[in-house]
Amino acid sequence: MPVIDITLLRGRTPERLRVIADAIHDALVQEFGVPVEDRFQVIHQCERHELIYDRTFVGGPRTDGFVMLRVVAGKERPVAVKQAFFKAVVANLGSRADVAAEDVFIVLDAVSITDLSVAGGRPFDPPHLRREGA
Repeated sequence: MPVIDITLLRGRTPERLRVIADAIHDALVQEFGVPVEDRFQVIHQCERHELIYDRTFVGGPRTDGFVMLRVVAGKERPVAVKQAFFKAVVANLGSRADVAAEDVFIVLDAVSITDLSVAGGRPFDPPHLRREGA
């Protein structure tokens, strides 16, 4: 049950924001095995003075098309899965939203599913994550 924060500069159209969100969600479904209906995203649009990032640190050059993505997931993934996800996000954003590869910054956070409640204050207990016999 990932929660996605998408942070970027203000100015894109609602349609373009949806394309960006869809591109990211599709990468989660494709590479992380997230069910299609498991979608929780927040788009943070910032003024230029509210989003501070280095244009050349370990990459770049970064432009005003910069997109910072934070994924909080309910389980850890193997390194190969994470790397495939990174590549899928960059490919999707490039082909569908015209976001340059160097403008994509991704942070993954894994939390225990015991740290999650998605409705009614009940513990997060999705059937597809239960262990047999547990």
